[in-house]
Amino acid sequence: MRFLCLHGMGTNPEILEAQLDPMRSRLPPTWEFEFLEGEVSTSPFPDIGEAYPGPYLCYYRYPTQEAVQSAVDTVLDVAQSDGPFDAVLGFSNGAALTATALATAASRNPSEPPPFRAAIFFSCITPYRLNSGPVTLTLEGDTIVSATRQDAPLSPPYDLHADPEASGLISELQGRKEIKWSENEPERATYEVLLGYYPPLHATRDDGKSLIDIPTVHVIGEQDRNYGESSRRLVELCNPRLRTVITHAGGHHFPREKSVVGKVARAVEEAMEKAGWAA
Repeated sequence: MRFLCLHGMGTNPEILEAQLDPMRSRLPPTWEFEFLEGEVSTSPFPDIGEAYPGPYLCYYRYPTQEAVQSAVDTVLDVAQSDGPFDAVLGFSNGAALTATALATAASRNPSEPPPFRAAIFFSCITPYRLNSGPVTLTLEGDTIVSATRQDAPLSPPYDLHADPEASGLISELQGRKEIKWSENEPERATYEVLLGYYPPLHATRDDGKSLIDIPTVHVIGEQDRNYGESSRRLVELCNPRLRTVITHAGGHHFPREKSVVGKVARAVEEAMEKAGWAA
């Protein structure tokens, strides 16, 4: 059993490996976990720099078409060249990239098997839709100065905060601002950013199947104020017959209660059984 694992923003593969140790200790020892390193340097996520050495990496800082496309292509290329992988696992930024990669693969080749047979999402932030929008976004730090959606009508004027497809982007920027994670950012910058997947608008594909139509496990912190809603939206994009949702009492981090870690491990095994794996 092989898992491809994608780390969170401002961490690295070694950090994710340590974060997964409690769960992995409850899974079969023959299962293999391989880690994909982000290629973009960034600041350490809050509290990470004090606990773990760098480098601190991510797959993309802002969801521009070029950045997300490059990251998705990397995941799908690795799945093909280094696979087969049975499942994919992601935390935060890595979970969002996982979701976008799965959705992209399904849209590119709807008649072919998916690149992974199951997916495990921890604290997923917003997954972005390639070739959507874009929104021309001007920021001062992480404060939105102006926003224009290029495929929106000229009248009435575009309102970013009233656009459901932009809700994940707004919460992500607000989250960065609230946790004061904006060092090394230019004082003022403009980006052309993608829009997020938003249920029910994007819950099904053209063939009527769920956007993500493989067994999934979703682990969500009840106190994840900034990103919890993005995690819950992702649940609605996955097949309701194949998904399992587990909550824990914490925030934007891996569950720490032993009982919850055990539930997650059991859910992962059950997801693999649904995917056709047998011990």
